[in-house]
Amino acid sequence: MEELTRVDPNEDPYLALRTALAVAICVILAEPLGVTQPMMPIVFAMSLMSNQRGALNISAFAGPIALPVMAFLFSWIAAATVAEPMLFIIVNVVLAAAGIALMLFKGSRGGIILTVFPAMMSMSALFSDQALVAIRDSMASGGVILGVAMLVLNVLFPPQTSRVHVAKAKPFDTANPTAELLIRLAVYVPIMLATFATGDMNMLIVPIMLAFVCAEPDRGGRIDQLVDRGGGTLIGALVAIAAMAIYQMVPQFAVLAALITIITYFLIDKMTTGKARPLFYQYICSVALVMLVSATFGARDAFEVVVQRVVLTSGAMVGAIAMLSLLEAIFIPKRAEEVIGVG
Repeated sequence: MEELTRVDPNEDPYLALRTALAVAICVILAEPLGVTQPMMPIVFAMSLMSNQRGALNISAFAGPIALPVMAFLFSWIAAATVAEPMLFIIVNVVLAAAGIALMLFKGSRGGIILTVFPAMMSMSALFSDQALVAIRDSMASGGVILGVAMLVLNVLFPPQTSRVHVAKAKPFDTANPTAELLIRLAVYVPIMLATFATGDMNMLIVPIMLAFVCAEPDRGGRIDQLVDRGGGTLIGALVAIAAMAIYQMVPQFAVLAALITIITYFLIDKMTTGKARPLFYQYICSVALVMLVSATFGARDAFEVVVQRVVLTSGAMVGAIAMLSLLEAIFIPKRAEEVIGVG
């Protein structure tokens, strides 16, 4: 997939500030605007704003514009097929295959849309009609809020460069594309279907993590994903625990909003100045925000949120890496030998 590059602080000194303020806006406006799943616009704001590279251009608004469209499209597909189990499964498998193929062979992050969002809507439809509507409306509202916030914040705190960023994708070139894709689907699809069978929204993190692992062509890329996302989960959990401890002592909304904003600013700033890969800090921020918002806005126990996320993420990624390596050694032995020889 396309690698998240580091931002030159001379080109965009306000990246962390814009991102933190966008997250703060989503936190503050969630309740007045009736956003029932505030975690979604908050995390989307952090991710899309921190992904901005180079000068502002129209492509930067693709995410906020696409969110409402995706929300209604994929929620409609989920609602239309959930009563027909076979059609429901076929649609989700086809979308997952297309998404993983896009990420793997084209290096496109657009494949995440076809892999993650349909699974999210399908799980919601299985849970209840109300859950599907809540997630759909939260995505749509979040896209509108984020679009306005992105425009205003880029006018107030613009990048200090005229260079338009051109994404550098890393497509996987292989002599056996069908076999490579089938191996990944053999790992991803059973887990996705098993997650659907549980009907537990909290289990959705498992196929999401598997999608990123399966989108990597080789063992090195998968280990990077494990370090960045698995390691980011562990550290993000610690950050969330510390923030929740402060919030428990002073349980005021202003304190929560300030904690979320400060965490976002510090970690997005580290995407520019830190020694690790930018994705590592971004994922720490994502996990910390998800855990903090889930534990404070929702009815779940904070300890349960933290432990479940850490265990599911780490276990899913390690298991997927092992299974992919085993299947590649069995069905594509020539490439496995080449990888071992290069290492």
